[in-house]
Amino acid sequence: MQKKVAIIADIHGNSWALKSVLVDIKDRGIEKIINLGDSLNGPLDPQGTFKLLVENEILSISGNGDRLILENLQLKTNNLTAEYILSQMNSDIISWLKNLSFDCVYNDIYCCHGSPRSDMEYLLESLEPEYIDIRAFSEIDKILSGIKQNIIVCGHSHVPRIIKSGDKVICNVGSVGLPAYNDELPIPHKMQNYNPYASYTIITESTKSFNIEQVTVSYDYEQAVKKAILNKREDWAKWIRTGRV
Repeated sequence: MQKKVAIIADIHGNSWALKSVLVDIKDRGIEKIINLGDSLNGPLDPQGTFKLLVENEILSISGNGDRLILENLQLKTNNLTAEYILSQMNSDIISWLKNLSFDCVYNDIYCCHGSPRSDMEYLLESLEPEYIDIRAFSEIDKILSGIKQNIIVCGHSHVPRIIKSGDKVICNVGSVGLPAYNDELPIPHKMQNYNPYASYTIITESTKSFNIEQVTVSYDYEQAVKKAILNKREDWAKWIRTGRV
């Protein structure tokens, strides 16, 4: 008997992208959805995103962005985006964030946000001073040494890709809501998909085989762009509209 699951990640409060992805998943007759985190963090629509996740009974784990929201609740900040996100929090959302687990296992699939070691670590990507490469397989094997499952899914880098290392298949499921961004940690770098679309992944398991399908979904991204501009994040507006930094 086949077991089919849709895996999403890195929504970053983009409820418009999430709505289109959920329609696509429903149209394919898939009932089980797992969310790999970074759900609400961004200058977009945290409340609307939370509502969709809860209404659709989506199993979610925590990402570094989710953890950051909780940490910022205890801090005074002059960051306009952080202040906006915190203004969107209520007791239900805060309780939901606090109860998110770091990782989970579904059938023969191990699910994490970044890596099994850290929600801030890219599992597949190696950051070099001038470019982004794929980690040496020996490094990937070391990171996954304690994981028994043969299929590993992650997010965090927002770039969909599939790699086989030893007896394990590792899949970055891509990003629902943010197709590009730049970051200063651990070194300055850019992640870019060069398109504005939402990405997610479908995994079908049967007794002797599995199938991994990486899906791209179009949506009205200008709605998210308008919200980013309203919240004075022209950089996010560009990332969402173009998939480029």
